[in-house]
Amino acid sequence: MSDAKNQAARLASTIPSDLLPTVTCFPRLPWPIDLSQSQSQPADISCGHLSRLDIKSKDDSEKASFDFSVGALIGSGGFGIVHSAEQSCLNREVAIKRVRPDRRSAAAEEQLQREAHLMGRLEHPAIPPAYLIGMGNDKEPVLVMRWIRGVPWNDKLAEFPSSEGDGLLRGAVLRNELNSFIRICEAVAFSHGQGIIHRDIKPSNIVIGQYGEVYLLDWGISVELQDDGVYNALGFAGTPCFAAPEMLSRAPKLDARTDVYLLGSTLYNIVTGYPPHQGETTEEVFERILTSPMPTFAEGWPDALKMLCRKAMEADPNDRYASARAMLEDLRYVIEYGELTELEADCDQDLNALIEMAEDRNKDISKFNELGTRCRFGLERILHEWPSNTTVARNLEKCLYLLCNAAISQQRIAAARSIMVQYRELAGDTGADRADVMRHRIDALADQLIAKGDELSMNIQVQLIERLAAKEQEYDELMVAYKKLCK
Repeated sequence: MSDAKNQAARLASTIPSDLLPTVTCFPRLPWPIDLSQSQSQPADISCGHLSRLDIKSKDDSEKASFDFSVGALIGSGGFGIVHSAEQSCLNREVAIKRVRPDRRSAAAEEQLQREAHLMGRLEHPAIPPAYLIGMGNDKEPVLVMRWIRGVPWNDKLAEFPSSEGDGLLRGAVLRNELNSFIRICEAVAFSHGQGIIHRDIKPSNIVIGQYGEVYLLDWGISVELQDDGVYNALGFAGTPCFAAPEMLSRAPKLDARTDVYLLGSTLYNIVTGYPPHQGETTEEVFERILTSPMPTFAEGWPDALKMLCRKAMEADPNDRYASARAMLEDLRYVIEYGELTELEADCDQDLNALIEMAEDRNKDISKFNELGTRCRFGLERILHEWPSNTTVARNLEKCLYLLCNAAISQQRIAAARSIMVQYRELAGDTGADRADVMRHRIDALADQLIAKGDELSMNIQVQLIERLAAKEQEYDELMVAYKKLCK
């Protein structure tokens, strides 16, 4: 059995049987897997510190004397259960979260309190506010939150048919959903600013309200990072079909880039309609994450969005976006500059091909020049309309450098000098040394061609004089013959 298979089997065996997810389900996605009992942290949180809350069923005739009157079940997760309720003192509807009766334990209750304390620090438009944490009649912790009314995002996404029959979201519909995704990225970036990571970002934990509100829910397994920006987990917690590979290690070290991967997984689900990691069993899903953490991307993906998603889902956290904010900025550019981002992707392909051709001594010069010109003017167009795109600016520098060297080797002095001047203006001080080298090469080539020109000019003059002398002699001979005929 391979190492990945062994690791996947070990992880799958640690998951309680009542929490096994339906990993192949579509469009319904699995509830988060929670190992709170094995991951509890030392803390001074206890029910003794909580205020007493009187909670009664709404059917009770004396409900007005209670703080909260509990109503219908809203949802149930890995360890929590949520009901609607009426807060008597303010006459408003709220949501009450408690530990699932079958999951009651000191660790689970402590985790609910920790969730409340973390949510209390996250005051953001896309994060439901926590109103208070108290102790219920049966001495269990109770988290009172805003009741979010809306549609789970995975349900909404399932209603969209593919525009071209391949299952991919495109056009105006995709753009609208990406605007909702931006709100989630903003919320995650904000939570990271507070030193908190979510660990279970996915469409089923996102609700779209009636008026376009977007909320990231279920902060039950969110954690606070240490001073070094890392959280040392004691096991796996999250949803397998969205999970980052580092979440599956024996001693997981998680940071903000783990949430970046989950954002990439969510984006993948938005475009394709299904999670990035699939399998018949939890063990199979784990094995696929360990062996192939980067999912496949169909041909119909918008190139710029595919590049963004791939960068977010790199197996090595060091190769991902360094933060949710960095990913957010790129996403905004993709949405705002639509056509330009597609052109940028094309230019990236052209530049890579240009670099390969530049190293080929037997390359087709005409094809090289054609490819270089297309890449150059494409990058120039993007930079003109998108001047803050530093990546395009760097790529244009590379393109100009290659084209200038090619022009020198082809003895096209005027073209080489023009490209060199543009390169120096774009690269600034950082490219001054390279620009000077190219200028010296151009000047040396010009002197060489002038010297050859002088020698060539002298040879041409001698040949012209010799031909003129020969013609004059022929003329004289013809005149002599003509005069003889006239006599």
